[in-house]
Amino acid sequence: MSHRPLLRRDSHAYGSTQQPNANNMASKWTPVTAAPTSLELGQGPYESKGSEEKAPRKSGGLDQEIEDQLPDALKPFIFKPLKDLKDIPGLRKASNGLMCCYPFFGCCMTSALIRDGEIGLSWRLEEPVLLDQGWHLWLDCFHRYEKKLPLTSHHIQHGPIHLIRVAKGMLGYAEDTKSGKPMLLVAGTHYIKKAEFKWGKFLDLNLPENDLGALKIVRVDRGTVAYFFQEGELKVLQPGLHVIAPPDRFGGFVSTQLELLDLPPQIHESADYVRLKIDADVLYCIVDPRRALIRVHDLKKLIRKTATSTLAGIIRSSNLSEVAGSRKVAYSDGKDAEKKLAGNGPSAPSFQQKVHDEFLKELHDYMLTDLGVEVTNIRINDLRIADTALASKISKEAVKVAEQEAEYRMLQKETDILTVRANNQALEVRIKANAKADQELILVKAKNDAHIAHSKAQAQSIEIKAKAEAEALEIMAKSKKVGTIFAAQADADAILLKAEAEKKARMMQGEGDKSYASMVESTKVGAKLAALEIQQKSLKGISKVAYIPSMPDLLKNTELSVNVEAKDMGLL
Repeated sequence: MSHRPLLRRDSHAYGSTQQPNANNMASKWTPVTAAPTSLELGQGPYESKGSEEKAPRKSGGLDQEIEDQLPDALKPFIFKPLKDLKDIPGLRKASNGLMCCYPFFGCCMTSALIRDGEIGLSWRLEEPVLLDQGWHLWLDCFHRYEKKLPLTSHHIQHGPIHLIRVAKGMLGYAEDTKSGKPMLLVAGTHYIKKAEFKWGKFLDLNLPENDLGALKIVRVDRGTVAYFFQEGELKVLQPGLHVIAPPDRFGGFVSTQLELLDLPPQIHESADYVRLKIDADVLYCIVDPRRALIRVHDLKKLIRKTATSTLAGIIRSSNLSEVAGSRKVAYSDGKDAEKKLAGNGPSAPSFQQKVHDEFLKELHDYMLTDLGVEVTNIRINDLRIADTALASKISKEAVKVAEQEAEYRMLQKETDILTVRANNQALEVRIKANAKADQELILVKAKNDAHIAHSKAQAQSIEIKAKAEAEALEIMAKSKKVGTIFAAQADADAILLKAEAEKKARMMQGEGDKSYASMVESTKVGAKLAALEIQQKSLKGISKVAYIPSMPDLLKNTELSVNVEAKDMGLL
């Protein structure tokens, strides 16, 4: 097929408003070939060229957050968007200049202005064409301009071409009708050209369920579980995103949070045939979803019926005037059903409290063990006598009893006041007596302390004086001792000096005697003189001499002659 030549003015850029000059038109316009055919357009996903079928191609950026959150079973069906709108395959760019035809050619010219943020749609024969922003001029009788659309449109379809814009946090769903497989488009702009492509819808992953044809995406949040049936067996899905594919069948959701179940108001007779009207609520939570789903078809209905019958049994076994003496009940894992709290008294002096305790005691373990449901509490909203006449009578009696109790409390209060006053007076007297006793005790103690201090001072004075005297005596004794020692030393020294003097005197006398003896020996007269001197010394101090003739042996003649001679010599 031949195409008519087109004229392009090279001197005018895209978007120029300058008009060509007729004088130089022929020299400045050159022929160009026609626009590319549809078979030469686009190389994007699901694009066909000739009879060859190309496999789907993933391209562009990846919304990593969405892809990471999706289950692994869906990841093979994820398709990535284009990186940029300029990457759209086969997008026809705007004309670079003005286009016209020679006057002698029969022609038809088409033009279109595509503004920023828009995309144009046109046809050449049966092939769809996408137009980029700018002026577009055609000299082609087989080209037909259709319309332009904003690029912000979520889905633009132009024949087999689809432009899909998926917002952040959303997921696009489509189907390949040839293979029957789903196509998941993450956030971004997707270009798809395929006749077998069937657009579905946008998926909000915040919803608990999303259908992908036969597949189903199930979102399970914390506090909830989901369940499905796989080959007839019940399976429980924990929090997260899950895919249910045939032949598996999705069942639904089960809350594991604490739930409040309203019990219908009921009238039951007590042990003393008093009709009581009770309105209550039951608080429970499912702790074993699989057991609860397998064992019970309608769990709320079963809990309501069981709770109502349990309340009826408790009321039938109780008297109206009975004061609850039950203790609080604690539960833990279905074991040790009743545990006493601190203290041995009743949990509360009210009939409602007894109903509460007995209800939990009888129903808790059964529901937990058999049904996987933990009954945590029963709240008594209203408990009253159904017979109005009896209720009025009891009310009057109650008023009377209340008045008596009020009077009793008043008297008790007055008694307490008098007791407190008496105790205060006794305490005041006791305080004064104690104060006086304390004062006297303080005075006595002060006197004793003063006396003790005086005695201690005297004792210390005496002790100091005694120490001083003892020290003086010791000093005197030491002085005397020193004097005695010095005197004794002086005496000893004197004795030594005297002895030495006497010794020297004797030595000198001995030497004199020796000299004298030597002299006496040398002469006879000396011998006589020596003898006379000896006699003189021996008779020294004798005043009288007696002569005894009868004692011739005593006196020798020599001696007598010596005595006479000594006397004659005047020695005596």
